[in-house]
Amino acid sequence: MNLDITIHKGSPDRPVVIFIHGLGMDRHFWLDPLETRIFGKSIPMKVFAARRPRPEEAVLSAAGRDVQKARAFLRKQITIGQIPKKINNLWSVLMERGYNLVCWSQRRPVGPIGAAVEELQEISGLTSRVFPGKNIALVCHSRGGLIARKFMEKKRPNIKALITLSTPHKGSSLSLIGRHLSPLSVFIKGILPGHTHGTISNVMKSIGDLIEGTALKELMPGSDFFKNLGDTAVSGISYLSFGGRKTELVSVYKWKQEARRMRAKPVMVIPDSMIKIIPASLVPDEIIAGRGDVMVTVKSAVLPWAERHYNLYANHISITWNRKVISTVLELLDRL
Repeated sequence: MNLDITIHKGSPDRPVVIFIHGLGMDRHFWLDPLETRIFGKSIPMKVFAARRPRPEEAVLSAAGRDVQKARAFLRKQITIGQIPKKINNLWSVLMERGYNLVCWSQRRPVGPIGAAVEELQEISGLTSRVFPGKNIALVCHSRGGLIARKFMEKKRPNIKALITLSTPHKGSSLSLIGRHLSPLSVFIKGILPGHTHGTISNVMKSIGDLIEGTALKELMPGSDFFKNLGDTAVSGISYLSFGGRKTELVSVYKWKQEARRMRAKPVMVIPDSMIKIIPASLVPDEIIAGRGDVMVTVKSAVLPWAERHYNLYANHISITWNRKVISTVLELLDRL
């Protein structure tokens, strides 16, 4: 077996959880959310965890206690906010609770779903050898849920739960906007400082290649993959799904003085601020606030036979550390 795998052995009385990552990602999506890069390894994942800057702390840390110097410094700055020192996502919480965990990096993260299904078969066999007789739950993000569903077309007696987070069960239309990324890049460059423009171009190109690639076309509604998907609900398996309705991925702030304080005011929200330059007829629900999480619509995220589904205020990335997701998943796993 030539797979990049992580195995965590927890408590003997706990079940096993296999984590399946989404398109263009790897196992570090779960393991190192503050260190890994996603979307074709073009964007640090930690930027999606940034929080709005707190004015008092920012002013004092910029220039000691010389507030005037701090304000002068901040007026020239643009920021995405404060990056947390730690993210308590599903992997880290389950590890702390003593669950046995497995995840791997797909050899072809933007390849066909069928290739990843074959790998999941290998992972499942390895898991059964390392943890003989244990119940297994699959926790899947985005396309990972479709990999699991295709895998479960065949009877899998040891699989006792399928949990999907922002999985496009009815497909995703996001590839339709690939051709509009070039003007979006121009829009972003018009707001951000000149020294960031090279990075922006590289990031937009990487995302564009991913969106227009064959892998995402496989996820289009009505694709051959969905026409041929033949899984059904199986007695004895628990089904749970989550979707997001927040489209804000990253906010860009500029410092402004209000009364006696400096406050960070948003000058751009990605992708919300950019929708206006895409023809209205081509704006998919995936990137409309309240209807999607940037990649998947709230309707598509519903696993057809889920016993419970939750539509949360989270985007496609932050859903993996959403508190409701974590508490609900723990509740289900504790029953296995």
